Amino acid sequence: MKLNYTFYIIILTIICTITPFQHTFGQGSRYTGNYKKSGQVTFTNQKNLVIEGLEINNVEGPAIQVLNCENVTIRYNRITNVGKKPAIYIFNSKNVTIVDNSLENVQSGLVAGTSQGIKFEYNDVLNVLGSLRGGSVIGVMAQFNNVSGAGNSISYNANENLPGQSSTEDIINIFNSNGTAQSPIVIRGNWIRGGGPSTSGGGINIGDYGGSYQITENNILVDPGNYGIGISGGNNMTMRNNKVFGKKNSFTNVGLTACNWYESVSKSHSIRVENNAINYTNKNGLVNTWWFYQNIEPVTGRETNYYDSKINASILPDQIIGRARSGLSPINPDDQTPGGGTTNPNNPDDENPGNGSVEKPGTPIPNLPIINNDPSITIYLDNYNRACINISGRQSSALVMIADSNGRLIHQQSLSSYHTVLPNDPIPGTYYVYVKNGNKEHLKQLQIK
Repeated sequence: MKLNYTFYIIILTIICTITPFQHTFGQGSRYTGNYKKSGQVTFTNQKNLVIEGLEINNVEGPAIQVLNCENVTIRYNRITNVGKKPAIYIFNSKNVTIVDNSLENVQSGLVAGTSQGIKFEYNDVLNVLGSLRGGSVIGVMAQFNNVSGAGNSISYNANENLPGQSSTEDIINIFNSNGTAQSPIVIRGNWIRGGGPSTSGGGINIGDYGGSYQITENNILVDPGNYGIGISGGNNMTMRNNKVFGKKNSFTNVGLTACNWYESVSKSHSIRVENNAINYTNKNGLVNTWWFYQNIEPVTGRETNYYDSKINASILPDQIIGRARSGLSPINPDDQTPGGGTTNPNNPDDENPGNGSVEKPGTPIPNLPIINNDPSITIYLDNYNRACINISGRQSSALVMIADSNGRLIHQQSLSSYHTVLPNDPIPGTYYVYVKNGNKEHLKQLQIK
């Protein structure tokens, strides 16, 4: 592959001395493509199914229903105005990934029952309606009900509930569900703003009606309801590194709660609650940081949790819905690769440019550095002719640089997540895309048509 001398210098500079970039992260849907209008859809007894690109509006729900299915991906859909039942309902199914969807004014976002391997990641949910428009059940952004086994996750979603336009119970609820010691149920990196007016519901509730092996970590919650985060029972429960703020409201009570409400079902043990930062004001105007009940003790790490008066509503940015699509994001509290992701390249066969030459009149032509294209980095064009990058094991310093066919640098950015869509609508032509992730790198030529 021949590259202009300028681009050679750019790559060589990156390889030798990489410039630090701010670590950014985008919660919520990253999809910026088109949708096809559709009515409600139900799939029963199917395998290896992809449900994508649908726009479903003004239905009683569920908009998408998956029953007795296996290996299903639900992605790139927009669902609005689902008043009486969950927007997405999963039952008795295995290995279902719900990713990069936008939900608005829905009774609930996702309810998954009696299933295994469920991932609800990188979704935008604006206004959980609950019973506000005739729904007969409580409103949640996402609920696992009797979900079990490995590979279950509710992570990196953005949820905003506007006062008067929403009515939530537990925004995230894990009910009678069991992960495994090697692969706990994970609730990680979600941004939640707004909840209530329920006097019993709140932000994130794990261990509801027991269960085991569940982890809630690195979530940020602002005004989520009666409580912020809580453990309601079960065993092998972990709640760590979360930030919670709640201002005084008629329904607010406590920032963090841990109590076995289902002692008659099972005894609690192996409970860990650590390094959570709380500033929560109850309905009486008193700071009420946490409440631990004796039937869940001993709690490992209890002394590491703390009240922080500096925590306020600004722990979340003004815009959280649609933020990932706009490319805006503050620093992510957690630099771990999310569990899953379903965006795969159309052509997995990757070019390896290897050695090449550069050209510049009157300048000696050096050899292009040998670049061993690491398989953890994939550069490809998707179905919408967009340049995309997938990185497994992304580091905070990961970045991409793009040059045109003449070697001129035209774009660079830090890479904020497993999957990144580069700026839309480039001029047709040849581009060189270089990605560096720690000591791993990848260089590929893309032809935009």
